[in-house]
Amino acid sequence: MAHDRTRQHRADQARPTIADQLESITGRFDTLTHRARLGRLTPAEYDELEADAQAIAADLVTVFRGRPAAPTNPPLYVSRDGTKAAW
Repeated sequence: MAHDRTRQHRADQARPTIADQLESITGRFDTLTHRARLGRLTPAEYDELEADAQAIAADLVTVFRGRPAAPTNPPLYVSRDGTKAAW
């Protein structure tokens, strides 16, 4: 019977909804926007803001598409034009 409780416990732990996952990113976006409003940016600050924006964008895509999976059996060779491969 303990096995049944474990299964029920897993069912009770629902996965976060898309809205919950997006809400967890909101704070980072707000911080990015605030930093951008502070005034003139040096090139280094601009690059840092862009890097943060890219990270937020990647997390947004992950919410909808999931984490990219590593190939399980990648080819050893792929031709330059992409039409031939060898395993």
